Amino acid sequence: MRKGFSRSKRGMVGIEAAIVLIAFVIVAAAFSFMVINMGLFSTQRGKETIQDSLQETSCPLTVDGTILIKGKSGTDGGVSAIVIPLKTLGVKYVPMQENRTVVTFTITGGQNSISYPNIYKGINNTVQSTWTLDELVGGVSGGTAKLFIVGADNDESLDADEKGFLIIKPNTDDKTKLVERTHVTIEIRPQKGAPLTIEFTIPPQLPSSESWLAIGV
Repeated sequence: MRKGFSRSKRGMVGIEAAIVLIAFVIVAAAFSFMVINMGLFSTQRGKETIQDSLQETSCPLTVDGTILIKGKSGTDGGVSAIVIPLKTLGVKYVPMQENRTVVTFTITGGQNSISYPNIYKGINNTVQSTWTLDELVGGVSGGTAKLFIVGADNDESLDADEKGFLIIKPNTDDKTKLVERTHVTIEIRPQKGAPLTIEFTIPPQLPSSESWLAIGV
């Protein structure tokens, strides 16, 4: 009887140990799942952070072609319009709404130095492929800039398969008139990403008539 009682007692101890072991296994499995899940979450968040950082430090716009300036007829001369061809860079589209985009225009080295914090007046996405640059310039008011998109799908963004022409029409008064050897700085800042900065100097030999001249940047 003593031997039977002793054996039955050892059996109870074994069951308790098994229960404790199973509990430890369950807790360890749950903890391991939590650690793995948090690791995957942290990795994903880190990837998103890196992508967002790269997007903020890289410009989604690039100059796609030659910048053109239009000479102004008359005795005072100067520049009457600037055309900057634009394309997207590394993204599918860039929102270019008037309330999400800033175009800063700065003039130095001429008769006066002046800077406009924002001259952007939005998008014209009804451009026909047969329109000329002169027709586009006619749709821009003095002292403002507007983006004309060729092949637009009637939205407020510049897509990867579209080409935009940012047309700037400077004021014609003496304070802001673009004359020979004037240094121009244009900063295009979209809602996301680094700004695109364009700098050039008006050449010393401007056409006296209203003709277009290509310049390097």
